[in-house]
Amino acid sequence: MKKHISKIAFTFLILCAISCQKEEDDLPEEELLSVNKENDSVLEKNYADAIVLCSIEAIPPGYSIVEYIIANNCPYTDLYFGTYNAVIVERISTPAIITTGAGCDDNFCIWIKGNYFEENAYVDIRSTHGSVILGTYRDSDRHQYVNNQGQDVITLRLRSQYEKDLFASTGLRIWVVNPIARKWADGRIVRRPGGDIGINPDDCGGLPCP
Repeated sequence: MKKHISKIAFTFLILCAISCQKEEDDLPEEELLSVNKENDSVLEKNYADAIVLCSIEAIPPGYSIVEYIIANNCPYTDLYFGTYNAVIVERISTPAIITTGAGCDDNFCIWIKGNYFEENAYVDIRSTHGSVILGTYRDSDRHQYVNNQGQDVITLRLRSQYEKDLFASTGLRIWVVNPIARKWADGRIVRRPGGDIGINPDDCGGLPCP
């Protein structure tokens, strides 16, 4: 009889433990929302200049996806991979050079077309082999704008005769720098074309070269 009672008591304890565990797992909806909001906040803090977008929203230009997530305040339509209803997108902070060339009537200007240039981006110039910065062009030393194709454009006129001599012989290596993000585009070699033939002003984005 005692053994029978012990088995019943043991079974009762197991059932109680399982029941309690189930109650802990099945958190009230309000608490689940709170937990998920905390997770969302942590995710947002892990990225600089990040935005959480629902899957039904278009990703704005200049942003890229860094993580797929499930967000409580987004509808479950147009899901990513059939699972995620939102994404974390981050502004692309590294400038990208698309193409470069010489400009102005005397070919001693440089034009740069690319994407993701900050409004106060500047240009560092080096020789094709050295690491020393020969010139930095910022503020009024260069023109910056967005052309009709939506590309960022920077134009500048070389200042020193030494830079001009290198530009006409071996060429110069240029970097576009985003000072806020502290990131720069890969160096690009630009060389003045031979002869004294002027470059079409359209190569400076349709505006007068500096």
